[in-house]
Amino acid sequence: MEAYDDDDTATFHYITWKDLYLREKPFQLFIDIPANVPDQRKTNIEFERKEVGIQDIRENEGTFNLDSHGFLVRRSSTLSSFEDLNTTSVESTYLPAVEKFLRAEVEGVDRVFFFDWRLRSASTPAVKSIVNLKDHSERLGPAMYVHVDQAPVAALNRVKTQLANEADYLLQGRVRILNIWRPLRHPVEDWPLAVCDGSTVDTTDLVETDTVRRDYVGSNMFVLHQERHKWYYLSKHNVDEVLVLKQFDSSPDVDARYCPHAAFKHRNVTAQTPARESVEVRALVFTYPR
Repeated sequence: MEAYDDDDTATFHYITWKDLYLREKPFQLFIDIPANVPDQRKTNIEFERKEVGIQDIRENEGTFNLDSHGFLVRRSSTLSSFEDLNTTSVESTYLPAVEKFLRAEVEGVDRVFFFDWRLRSASTPAVKSIVNLKDHSERLGPAMYVHVDQAPVAALNRVKTQLANEADYLLQGRVRILNIWRPLRHPVEDWPLAVCDGSTVDTTDLVETDTVRRDYVGSNMFVLHQERHKWYYLSKHNVDEVLVLKQFDSSPDVDARYCPHAAFKHRNVTAQTPARESVEVRALVFTYPR
């Protein structure tokens, strides 16, 4: 395989703005619509492909942090020792190891609450109309659309719903949602995960979207393209290199409250390149009120 360039280009799918959104909230339905319902739309969203500049942060990955950029990369030989993950091993041993990692590498961690984890594989279709999110054995494909996993209202509602007895106290402190992502089995060259510097993203670039599934309605954010956005990725992302991405931060005093992200098809990938495999853990991280 050819060497990666320090500076490259990538193609991402950004949401296209419509004036329709001024009167109808963007939505995606991942459920079947009964035949007798007049409106058979599964979505009112359209995306546009944009080629953007992207920088390989290899050899400079330690210079990025959560408050300034919305992401960080740290090595962990402990987490990389987990290769064959399943529901039992993730919940009994991997999640406790991730919590220990967070407490060591992230400032202000008083409480960690894991609410989701996912296995992804580039051999899985990137877009599936219906996904059973309760089945963690169902691998998801790479996410090609520039997005933030949680809209602010959804992040706060998650605290109130899943930690109801403690919510009043926890919401007085700092609340963050962090994704902890790393490759499995081999370095990632096919569909690497790219991150957008959160300090280059304005709230006006973010379009809140309802995601309707069988059991609940969630809310995430897609991103409008802007030339000022700065994109990064880590070439040949190794299994011991842990990427932490911020999806929400209640603190108004940081430069990056979100980290938009998406996977992209690298131009140097060949038919012999191994398909990407990765694990992603999602956590509410609390700093107690002082």
